[in-house]
Amino acid sequence: MTLQFVKFFARHALPIVASPVMLLAGCGDDATAPGDNRGGLFTVRVVNETFKVQVSDSAQVAALRNRLSSGSEEVIIGALASGNGGFNTGYSWHLDPATVKAVDVAIEVCDGRPSDVQGDLPYWLNTVKSYCPWGAKVIREE
Repeated sequence: MTLQFVKFFARHALPIVASPVMLLAGCGDDATAPGDNRGGLFTVRVVNETFKVQVSDSAQVAALRNRLSSGSEEVIIGALASGNGGFNTGYSWHLDPATVKAVDVAIEVCDGRPSDVQGDLPYWLNTVKSYCPWGAKVIREE
């Protein structure tokens, strides 16, 4: 391709092609369709314990699904909130679904087992404020 053709395409043809695509991308409703990546509930294992995490960000849902299919043990991080959130049954805490992220590394202070958080909940909620178990393995999508 010549440079003149690329400039012409970028100036004239690209806007014509891109405009309908962008218009269609903005259409539709906000309802979650089956198989949609907008939200997910996952069971996560840390050592020999499990907890549930709700994820609202579509990119992070996809990341946790990738971890589920790969079987990898990595780090998940999120802001702690009191109560089970309606999904983390058996615990008096949950991770805020809007803050859950699949990450490669995290500081050690937020690492631990789910029972560690439950056993010293005021400390975790008021001082640490987040939970990032190292070696977390996504074992199931609910």
